[in-house]
Amino acid sequence: MRTNHAWALLSGWLIACPGGGEVTGTAATTGDNPGSASEASGVGSTAATEAPTTGSSSATSNGTTNPGTTSPGTTSPATTSPGTSSPGTTTEADTTGATATTDPNTSDSTTGAVDPPPLDGTACQGYATRYWDCCKAHCGWQGNVNPATEPLQSCDKSDNSLGAAYDVVSSCQSPAENSAFTCYSGAPWAVSDTLAYGFAAVPAQGDICGRCYQLDFDGTGHYNAQDPGSVALANKTMIVQATNIGHDVAGGQFDILTPGGGVGLFDACSYQWDVDTSELGATYGGFMTYCQQQGGDHEQQKQCVLARCAAVFDEPGMAELLAGCEWYVHWYEAADNPNLHYQEVACPPQLVAISGIDRGPLADIQACKGGGGSCSQEEMDDCDCGWTNGGQNCGQDDGSCCWTACCGR
Repeated sequence: MRTNHAWALLSGWLIACPGGGEVTGTAATTGDNPGSASEASGVGSTAATEAPTTGSSSATSNGTTNPGTTSPGTTSPATTSPGTSSPGTTTEADTTGATATTDPNTSDSTTGAVDPPPLDGTACQGYATRYWDCCKAHCGWQGNVNPATEPLQSCDKSDNSLGAAYDVVSSCQSPAENSAFTCYSGAPWAVSDTLAYGFAAVPAQGDICGRCYQLDFDGTGHYNAQDPGSVALANKTMIVQATNIGHDVAGGQFDILTPGGGVGLFDACSYQWDVDTSELGATYGGFMTYCQQQGGDHEQQKQCVLARCAAVFDEPGMAELLAGCEWYVHWYEAADNPNLHYQEVACPPQLVAISGIDRGPLADIQACKGGGGSCSQEEMDDCDCGWTNGGQNCGQDDGSCCWTACCGR
């Protein structure tokens, strides 16, 4: 059970946003940015390249790495337009495998919860995408986390925790009953009408596993400023813990782990859930992108998504996935790539309890570096520039090291 949370435990946070995003001070802008590609680490394989995409969520790029290494993920040509998405980041594997039925709008963690104060003018600008590909996460490998913390646990095909077996192969590399999948407990949930918790892949480099970020949604869409869901999401806040990373972009993209959010290039979900790939919605964007393609107004699209949630997740043992999918419609307003302001914050105990990654004793919340792509030569040398497609996908400067390395020279 997720425990009650008093905001007083988290007061006095040092707020920060590492690398990449622009410091806020003006309204968030819309327009194309290079999509980020993150990792679901595996054994002995190299980073995979995403296919060209459209759709309303982030795409997953399960470029894999050897345990203990971090190699650049890549993206390939992508176009974005209102109602569509860029390729995004990938996967997150969570911990326990235990399931619990939750209301789509609230959870047992809501009682007595108090929303955090809004972020101040030092916050950075970013935007959110969504995904759920069922793969093992980058932070699920022993060598990819800070030595002072435990890795993220993964689960088997039946959502049973694999415990400390951190070397189990990713389901996206080798799907099998005992491969490592994303645990269902990674689904997001509402803490209150205006606060939610969840997990995300984040576009940052280095020691990122287990860091938490406060996301304040500003009421605009990243590719369609008037996206109805993004408008309705205004003044809501989400706190996410990073369980995967994207190497090619560090400009403020948060790929929120959301059941039905799209599997991207690597699909372990059809195997895990015993469904045809066509049942999972659009490859990039999942149920919402599929429902947008069916037409209708935003309310009709939300009802369409709920129908898809029920069709895929209304099965024994999948209550957390169903609740997380419904959360996307009810709390998240079926927003399509909403803009946000963000800062790194201390992790709520509820997220730590689920992930098992506790950075609290490290006391290393990072200060915001601002935008402009300022970074070391070593960081730029580590960038994989395949996502640029020879410069065609660069778009405007997103403030990341890798944009500078791949597009700014």
